[in-house]
Amino acid sequence: NGPAMGAAILSTIYARLGDEEKSYNMFIKSYKPNEVPPFGVLAETADGSNPYFATGAGGMLQSVLFGIGGLDITKKGIIQLKTKLPKKWKSLKMTRIGSNKKVFIRN
Repeated sequence: NGPAMGAAILSTIYARLGDEEKSYNMFIKSYKPNEVPPFGVLAETADGSNPYFATGAGGMLQSVLFGIGGLDITKKGIIQLKTKLPKKWKSLKMTRIGSNKKVFIRN
C-alpha cells in the first residue's frame, strides 16, 4: 500500500535471488494498482491522483532492466547476469543499451 517504487525494488531483489515468481508479483504490484486512466500513467499510491509519478515509473523500468533482465553495470561495461523470466513472458529484448548500444535478449 506504499509508494510504487518499493515494490519495484523488491522485484529487482527477488529476480537477482532467482525467485522469478516473487519478482513478477512485485513487478505487477509496482504499477498495476497505481495506474491512472485513460493513459495508464502511474500515481504515487493506489489511491493517488497526481498526474504522473516519475520515480515510480523509473523504479518499474529498473526492475525490468536490472532485475528481470539481469543487466549489471561493471567497470568493464554492462553485462547480463543469469536471471529467469517470469513464466508468463516468452522473452525480453532490451535494445540500444549503453554507449555502444548493445542488444540483450533473455529467453
